[in-house]
Amino acid sequence: MDELTLAGTIGACLFGSGGVVLWLLNRYAKKHDERHCYQKDLKDIKHTINLVQTGLVMALENDKVIFKSLRTHEINGESEEQERKMDDYFLSLLRAKGER
Repeated sequence: MDELTLAGTIGACLFGSGGVVLWLLNRYAKKHDERHCYQKDLKDIKHTINLVQTGLVMALENDKVIFKSLRTHEINGESEEQERKMDDYFLSLLRAKGER
């Protein structure tokens, strides 16, 4: 067998089966898919979801305090505590917005 036939046979085996071609294409795609750019966006989204979740929990706690005071016809210390919690929450949102 001469060198040309040997090279052709090896080339046909490697590239004809598609294994090497698929490996090269996969490697190229991994380098150029820019997944690393999305990591920061995902962290920001998770942080925002946590802030919204905290706000929703606080809103439900506020409703609970309001309905309890309406039922008992009295204002107790819970409403002042809720007001302090809301102030802390909104101030933390303003600080977080200022950092960006």
